[in-house]
Amino acid sequence: MNRSSLASMAPVKLCLVLAASFLISVQSASATTVRVITSLGDFSIELFDDVTPGTVANFLNYVESGRFNGTVIHRSVTNFIIQGGSFSFDTSTNNIESVTTDAAIQNEFSVSNTRGTVAMAKLGGDPNSATSGWFVNLADNSGNLDAQNGGFTAFGRVIGDGMTIVDSIAAQPTFTLAGLTDFPLIGYDSGAVVTSNFVNIAIVVEEEPALAPNYFDEASGLLRVTVDAGTSGLASMAFSITATEPRVVVQLDLSSVEVLTETVDKIATFDAATGRLVLPELVISGAAAFRNLSFILSDSEQLLFTLESFEQI
Repeated sequence: MNRSSLASMAPVKLCLVLAASFLISVQSASATTVRVITSLGDFSIELFDDVTPGTVANFLNYVESGRFNGTVIHRSVTNFIIQGGSFSFDTSTNNIESVTTDAAIQNEFSVSNTRGTVAMAKLGGDPNSATSGWFVNLADNSGNLDAQNGGFTAFGRVIGDGMTIVDSIAAQPTFTLAGLTDFPLIGYDSGAVVTSNFVNIAIVVEEEPALAPNYFDEASGLLRVTVDAGTSGLASMAFSITATEPRVVVQLDLSSVEVLTETVDKIATFDAATGRLVLPELVISGAAAFRNLSFILSDSEQLLFTLESFEQI
């Protein structure tokens, strides 16, 4: 991959962080991840904590209260969405019951409803009516959902190979049940439904995984870097992209800098004498994507760093 190819990643906003007078490393922001446990397999959702904080807090409140446990996927529309978070099946009465909801929340639309994003359901004509209902986009629905009802708030995304599970849920036949159309059921033909016919759901917060020292934060669009600056010490920091042509240029966000006390494997290095920042490895979407990225401090007043070279893995 050449430099222009890396520049094409820039719209996703590569981010790095460095202090100019004395180098420190950017604080590594971590996204909350939840595990969705279903009848057809499990998948994980990375939440956009910093981009949609109110929506994430609302979703986690339902998760931590246990109200999503025992709910079912109640809507599935081919090449559109699967939806849950609103209903459960009461085995003692054989009835579909509504989840107890909190007050509706303010809309926080900013992320497009592309395939794999997870967004809040809401009432038509009321942007601020989302409560417990959520859905996974099976396709790129940005042309539709971004443009109506204030935009549907995408507050997370399915990560790893999770969309294979989502797609298997979407492949189940659908029926009309308790007045709800497009209701997916497993192994059902007719007659009374039983628990095993439902795509049953439980959601738990995953333990925070160890983050790579240098990674692209797709939720915020920042490059998160951990740096050994020699006598200036260790630090974590974040960079935003300010230019992509003719070269990639990133700018340090001083407010993101956090001094560290311990080094880590594959830590970036900064040489104050040459103004060169070197990342031995850069992780994107959980996998190492580039090695030996070299940035040069090109504007010390504006804290701008220009990409010199890199190797694709």
